[in-house]
Amino acid sequence: MKNYNILSAICLGIFIILFSMMINGFSFGSLGKMAIISMILFPLLGAILGIKGKKGVNKWLLTIINFIALITIGYILLLSGMGEA
Repeated sequence: MKNYNILSAICLGIFIILFSMMINGFSFGSLGKMAIISMILFPLLGAILGIKGKKGVNKWLLTIINFIALITIGYILLLSGMGEA
C-alpha cells in the first residue's frame, strides 16, 4: 500500500468525526474510554502515515494537521484531568 496520504486523511477524518461528536455531547456510553483512546491514536497514526507519504505539500500539510489534532486532544485531556483534582 503506497498511498499513505489517503490513509492519513482518513485517520484525520475519523478524528474530526469523533471530536465533533464529543463536542456536541454525544454519549458514547460504556465505550467512552475507547473513544478517547482512539481520538489519541488516530491523529498519531495519521501523522506517522503522513510522514511516510510521498513528497509534496500534502505530505507536510497532513502531518502538521495531524500533529495539531494530537496536541489539541492532549491539551483537552490535560485540562479535564486538572478539573478532577
